[in-house]
Amino acid sequence: MADVEEMLDGVPVRLASAQAVRARGERRRSRQRVGLVAVALAAVTAAGLGSWTDLTPGSRDAGVASEGANPFMSHGVVQNLKPSELPMYAAVHWKVDYEGPDNDETALPQAGLGGVCNGWPGGVQNPEQQFTSTYTGKGDAKARYRVSQYANTDQALDSVRGLGQTLRDCGLKEHKEGGSYSGMTNGNGPRLEVSVRRWGAWVGVVEVQYGASVPQ
Repeated sequence: MADVEEMLDGVPVRLASAQAVRARGERRRSRQRVGLVAVALAAVTAAGLGSWTDLTPGSRDAGVASEGANPFMSHGVVQNLKPSELPMYAAVHWKVDYEGPDNDETALPQAGLGGVCNGWPGGVQNPEQQFTSTYTGKGDAKARYRVSQYANTDQALDSVRGLGQTLRDCGLKEHKEGGSYSGMTNGNGPRLEVSVRRWGAWVGVVEVQYGASVPQ
């Protein structure tokens, strides 16, 4: 095999300047960064409005039972409810007001929107994280979906029991099948329908609130 020197003998070689080499490398890195951003945006778009980002990955496994898959999460993302998945969508046409991480001001066992249920039992721990969506519909209809992750299953159970007490104190009745409540708040307020679902240390609550002008 010929040496490199022999191959290049008599052939004019123009080497790029150091500045040109650096510029070329920077352009290559920029293209790589753009590609990564495009992939990330595609992933977010695929998740759509039906998902929340889990802000504290890793903590979601605390105190959660291992049987079955977590119905509140998919591929590390907390699943939201689209407006069309809420009760009475055909009548009120829900629209999203807010969706995302929430503070503890609306943590269980608080219930009802706009202060329709006053007072709640104490002794319930706040969740480690909570994700909330609020919705509005025709006829002053309101709805809320809360997904809360507690430190352990006992705290989650306490929050569910506390929520039930709040709803009963507010005038709602629990249905025989359990996990759902309905009634007029405080006897003469707007109607409130609530469904509760728990998985390990996770609790999901759907609240639908509407007045007499909304057909049932």
